[in-house]
Amino acid sequence: MNRDETPAREGDPSPGREVVQGTVERVTYADATSLYTVLKIDPEKGYDIPAGRGPFRPTRVTAVGRVDAPTEGVRVRLEGRWTEHKNHGLQFEFELLEVLQPRDRYGLVRYLSSSRFPGIGEKTAERIVEKLGDKALEVILADPKSLIGVRGLKLETREALVGALFAEAGTHRANVFLRELGLGPQQSAAVIRKLGLECEALIRNDPYVLASGIPGIGFALADRARAALEIAVDDPRRARAGVLHALRLASEEGHTLLARERLLQNAQALFGDAIPLEALESALGVLVEQRNLVEEEGKLWLPHLYHCESELAKNLARLLALAPVRPLADARALAAAEQRSGIELHPLQREAVLGLLAAPVALLTGGPGVGKTTIVRFVVSLAESVGTRVLLASPTGRAAKRLSEATGGDAQTIHRMLGYDPVGQGFLHDAQNPLEADLVIVDEISMLDVVLGHHLLKAVAAPTRILFVGDPNQLPSVGPGNVLHDMLGSQVVPTYRLTHIYRQSQGSLIVTNAHRILDGEEPELPEPGDRKSDFYFFPADDALKCAERVVEVVTQRIPQTFGLDWTKDVQVLAPMYKGECGVDALNERLREERAKSFKTVRELRQGARVWRVGDRVIHTRNDYEKEVFNGDMGEIVRVGDDNSLVVRFPEREVPYTGAEVGDLQPAFAITVHRSQGGEFPAVVFPLVTQHYVMLQRHLLYTAVTRAKRLVVLVGSKRALRMAIDNAEQGSRESALAKKLADLRS
Repeated sequence: MNRDETPAREGDPSPGREVVQGTVERVTYADATSLYTVLKIDPEKGYDIPAGRGPFRPTRVTAVGRVDAPTEGVRVRLEGRWTEHKNHGLQFEFELLEVLQPRDRYGLVRYLSSSRFPGIGEKTAERIVEKLGDKALEVILADPKSLIGVRGLKLETREALVGALFAEAGTHRANVFLRELGLGPQQSAAVIRKLGLECEALIRNDPYVLASGIPGIGFALADRARAALEIAVDDPRRARAGVLHALRLASEEGHTLLARERLLQNAQALFGDAIPLEALESALGVLVEQRNLVEEEGKLWLPHLYHCESELAKNLARLLALAPVRPLADARALAAAEQRSGIELHPLQREAVLGLLAAPVALLTGGPGVGKTTIVRFVVSLAESVGTRVLLASPTGRAAKRLSEATGGDAQTIHRMLGYDPVGQGFLHDAQNPLEADLVIVDEISMLDVVLGHHLLKAVAAPTRILFVGDPNQLPSVGPGNVLHDMLGSQVVPTYRLTHIYRQSQGSLIVTNAHRILDGEEPELPEPGDRKSDFYFFPADDALKCAERVVEVVTQRIPQTFGLDWTKDVQVLAPMYKGECGVDALNERLREERAKSFKTVRELRQGARVWRVGDRVIHTRNDYEKEVFNGDMGEIVRVGDDNSLVVRFPEREVPYTGAEVGDLQPAFAITVHRSQGGEFPAVVFPLVTQHYVMLQRHLLYTAVTRAKRLVVLVGSKRALRMAIDNAEQGSRESALAKKLADLRS
């Protein structure tokens, strides 16, 4: 075929899509994790830029989308749509990329001599095509020995070529199959990485293998695959997968276990009448027999959660059994420390300091303003004065920074203290290599889940002691478990509760109102016109007015009245992501306000998300290479042309490229859960009845206690009353308290 002839079309596009077909001239950018890719395509005749698209029509098409391992020289068919990028101009955003066979000898030679097949140059590729003809690829796959005798083709190069062609053919077959099941490029790549090129056979045997821990794929997608494969709705494999899914959903809600009856009810709710209760009971029995579930006294666990909860209880009991231990300080040493610091402790505070220094395991609890930080400072000072090696840690980076500032010591995240390896996903410190310390102090343990708690406690070996500090009225951990409440409920961990309020400056309402909210009382508000208070309520009856008022309060009223820089010092906390007063919508409003301060705003587009210079962002996972941790907040200060950006954190600037940008979320507004462990100069909190599902006393209390200088509530009095009246925190099913009490009895 002449290169200028119009090729036969490979198929009509899906509705609403256009097609570009041609050869990959250059891979401009490709991220191995996110699969975000920029290609330069040499289009075939009839597939170039349509008429009317811009003042000129370049000969090469810029195509952007997600694809695994793109290769130059490959002939492809893209489905997507034409878009106009603000900085990069006209480009084709593809949703589907299909690798096509080379359409002529020229394309075949170009393909075989591409970077996909190292060691094969253009001359060798020409000899292969000359020997095997236009169907060279099919001939090689049918008989690899057909390559024997090609001049210049060494044995190792020949074997590598055959292996690569078989792998590519397998990948192509797998991708076609997975696409027919409705999976996207990233999902397909993840499946192939986890299950291999023979994934089709595995999925046909049991489609729910897709829900076995593959990133981005869960039960719902696996169930759609089951339907696509025409497997019956009452198939036993579906029943077993549904029971497992119901228990996994419960763990995402914070439960470590479910009673048998409740688990079966939850599983049946997934299926309705499609699967009878008897079939689910049978499925549950099979799962227990196969050790995919653990059953004990009528309760069911996922195996890893059963292990973590049981071992956490055993290790706490092991350390508690060390009592009595030598006190690290006495009353005389404490009195001297009080004199040196110029602080006179309350008798109950003195009792707490001395008790904490005389126990192998102990717990310090209390709300805002009751002196927890003061107690911890005295404990650290007195312990170190007698040569005790002290380690300070918190579940998140932001909480660790607060602990470090409060004590003057070097605090770190629990992950970092244990030496987390993100590649091996394990910890350096464990039972065989315990922490090198005499005393470990862990703050903000309301955020500690049962899995991290297990890894922490097994790395603490006698005679090391451990002290936990936390507020039981804060929201519980995001992960499964109820560690703080279970330790309290076991009644075997020595506990010192602080209740008297000490930290309260003249006229301050933040601490007072936090405790009023806990007591079910409405906040005390200043007199109208009072501009010296630290707690305000601005009425707004509906969600739209509330959103507008929040933006006004944040960007105008607070800066004008209190002199705070809203782009750095004011944090909006919201109960939910969705809705006009949710995190997502408020972030967009505040980002637009921020953009107004720039004459020209640099942007980075990744799919539907747009990042701009000036955006406040939050990092969402622990990254030990970058030394940026979950909860760290900063500002985008640069956006590059290579899909990169730079974030300025308080300590330094950090670059992000490709998939790394996915570790960021907009943060002018964040959820209350995301704010745990943090503290902000000013907090603004919207209260609307649309958020009734999340309007809870403890959530409002947590939001208020994140503020150092100022709290502003915006919304309706009805929504405020709903939050205060709702004292239900959503009880979590767990067994740590019982296991711990049983071990100590």
